[in-house]
Amino acid sequence: MIGAKNSNKVKLQLFVVTVLLMSGIGARGQEAEVVHELEPLLAENCAACHGPETQTAGINLTSLIREAPLVKNLETWRRVISALEVGKMPPPGAPQPTVAARARMLDLLRNDIENFDFSTIDNPGFELMRRLTHTEYDNTIRDLFGVRLDVTERFPVELIGNSGFENSSNTLFLQSSLMERYIGAAQTIVDLALPAEPITAAHFRTRELIYTKIPDSIVSEKEASEIVLSNFLSQAYRRPLIDEELLVATQQFTLARSNGLSYESSIKQVIQAALISPKFLLRVESGRESLVSYQINEWELASRLSYFLWATMPDRELFDLAAEGRLSDPIVMEQQVSRMLRDEKANTLGDVFAAQWLGFHNVGTRIWLDPIDNPWCTDSLMTAMRDETSMFFMSLVRDNLPIRTLIDADFTYVNEELATTLYNIEGVVGDHMRRIEVSDSNRGGILGHASILALTSNYTTTSPVKRGVYVLDTILGTPPPEPPPNVGVLSQELQEMREMSFREKVEMHSSNEYCRGCHSRIDPIGFSMENFSFFGQWRDTYDFRVRVDSEEEADESIVINTESSPEPVTIHFKTTKRRISSQGSLPDGEVFDGPSGLKQALLKDRYEDLVRQVVSRMLSYSLGRQLEYYDEPAVRSIIAALEENEFSFQTLIQKVVASYPFRYKKNLHREIH
Repeated sequence: MIGAKNSNKVKLQLFVVTVLLMSGIGARGQEAEVVHELEPLLAENCAACHGPETQTAGINLTSLIREAPLVKNLETWRRVISALEVGKMPPPGAPQPTVAARARMLDLLRNDIENFDFSTIDNPGFELMRRLTHTEYDNTIRDLFGVRLDVTERFPVELIGNSGFENSSNTLFLQSSLMERYIGAAQTIVDLALPAEPITAAHFRTRELIYTKIPDSIVSEKEASEIVLSNFLSQAYRRPLIDEELLVATQQFTLARSNGLSYESSIKQVIQAALISPKFLLRVESGRESLVSYQINEWELASRLSYFLWATMPDRELFDLAAEGRLSDPIVMEQQVSRMLRDEKANTLGDVFAAQWLGFHNVGTRIWLDPIDNPWCTDSLMTAMRDETSMFFMSLVRDNLPIRTLIDADFTYVNEELATTLYNIEGVVGDHMRRIEVSDSNRGGILGHASILALTSNYTTTSPVKRGVYVLDTILGTPPPEPPPNVGVLSQELQEMREMSFREKVEMHSSNEYCRGCHSRIDPIGFSMENFSFFGQWRDTYDFRVRVDSEEEADESIVINTESSPEPVTIHFKTTKRRISSQGSLPDGEVFDGPSGLKQALLKDRYEDLVRQVVSRMLSYSLGRQLEYYDEPAVRSIIAALEENEFSFQTLIQKVVASYPFRYKKNLHREIH
């Protein structure tokens, strides 16, 4: 007779298998068997922390195991695998699985994920309606009116979505509070770009763009207004107008004229209304009731392409090709991508895509030092730091360099302030950024850029942990497990141990059993970059400033006033130096020394991870959404094409825009199995 407890477990297992079969996994018997065996192991060893009642880190493995296939929640299962590998799950102190059980769970998870047949997937995804980002809005206004106004500077700060980018559809809603800003911005734009009394050359250029037809003895006001409004609105809406839209616009014009407004003022009123229309503010693609995937139309393709590469509306050439139905032709598309990358508007790939992926857009905002105490840390220096990495990335694209150059380049971009303040490079004069050769093997590539080094430091101190995590997560796309709760910075006691090097302090901090598994992967990478100070200057030693008793021992003395002494007090300090140990290793055991050694090790042993990360980040940005498991075939296809073309950046971009999810869509409610 089966006991009540065992009976409930059997019922649960049967329920799980039934759910899996009903969800389509039964057609893939092997996976059903995997889940059937895996479920009780997870229930026994993991459900206490990740079950219906307690969901540590927001993970409920009891319900997650019922979502088929496992790769549907790939990142979460990878976190589970990583936690099992390093012994973090179950946590120390909790009942532990046997060695055999842990090994079996890992084998089941790894095999199911690694052996999943992605050829069974036919889903390009479905991008939701989304508003323009602030950058896209400003750029679109610039191209509509021929003048840069940057009216979003006072708008609320843009959020970073699930994709890791501001253009993520899951955050780009049209909130009522933001709508108020758009209303005010529309009036400001019209007033500034089209003043009643044009004065500047920019004013006259904008008038030529907008007032494409002026009423005269041949063309009536009605005919002229229809031409002007049709031209403007089709550009603003990024597609041909339907008859009803033009009718409504001309009626608005007529009403304004009847109220005594001039011809130009009436046009401006319609334009102002168009700038707060959802048809302008939102990027909307047509839906289709279909069980199968379908190709987006030419106009939608033009917008996807322009907002990907330029972060703005399509230009006239893209509009014309869309109108002719030629843009979707693979040869034409390839030609257009090459043309667009040569245009300066493509700099947004450096200023937006690379900046948000690599994180250096935070330099000068979240990453900065008080200039009162640090007069060298100027706004112009931080601008140069951002520009260096942005311009460097764009050179990789425009020169069609291989992805490996991201890590190990022999050039960079500097101006005089950046070169002298942080890099100790002589012979660079002037404020303008220019390309220079880098002879120092430690400095070449983004890991030697001041923007990245400042980003991965604490305030005034380096952080091997931050730098190690950054390389594993941002650069390689293989993040370590989340840190345990209540794990903070170095203890006060450790911080005050001046006789110890920073490396020794971190190693002691990370020595306990609970932390060691993750830190053994993270810290050695960060330690290899310790020769770079918190803002990227090179150093060979740690300088320790300690208090001493006598003036003879000191190399610095300061006089201070204290509340406890009527007379000023002299305090003596001595600076001692300790050589930095920059040896590190990768999680697979590869040992190296210093930044140069780290780069060589990454390119030798982790190049596949680097390539996959660059591909995934670029594809995600182009789609404006987080990648899902059904995007894996596209990722693999792009990687295969890169292998045949020396992993060049332009090949990457060409294959992204030619990919299935970039050109097709499928209704969101349709299930792929």
